[in-house]
Amino acid sequence: MRLLPFAAGIAALCLSAPGFAEDTKPCGAGLVCASSPQTVLVAMEKAEFKPKLSKDTDGDPMIESDESSYHFQVFFYGCEAHKNCDSLRFESLFEKAPENTPAFVNKWNSKKRFLQASVRDDGQLGVAYDVATIGGLTPANFADVLDWWNSELNELSKFFKEELNLPDAKAEKPKG
Repeated sequence: MRLLPFAAGIAALCLSAPGFAEDTKPCGAGLVCASSPQTVLVAMEKAEFKPKLSKDTDGDPMIESDESSYHFQVFFYGCEAHKNCDSLRFESLFEKAPENTPAFVNKWNSKKRFLQASVRDDGQLGVAYDVATIGGLTPANFADVLDWWNSELNELSKFFKEELNLPDAKAEKPKG
């Protein structure tokens, strides 16, 4: 039967697919790692943010801050049992509005590389910036991440003003 060699080839490809990386090694001295939330918190404090470490609804670490253009959260991803996380997601959510359309966010996304926007099913506009930290980031690398995040949020504010003639859009603080 001709399907057998095809099926065997597909199975071989699936078995040889790379696995997801895990950050199971301890965070190196002086590095910033999602696997060590305290290092992220300290690095944000050094950058003059006022971060608050808590947990998300799944029990994974989460940091909240208002020291940028908007309120935002830093979610920890790739966690195993709420530890050994391998990446961070900086995220801001904005109020529901009729202007929050795929066409509107695509206009932003078509010109931006780092900060990507989306419209959620409930009509909220969200922006996010993902960073992998496997092996750790140097303080200078992480400071650059924070600079990019702030810079892109400032650009987003200008985009809102130009496109929607809004004085200032405000990111929502999570409820509860």
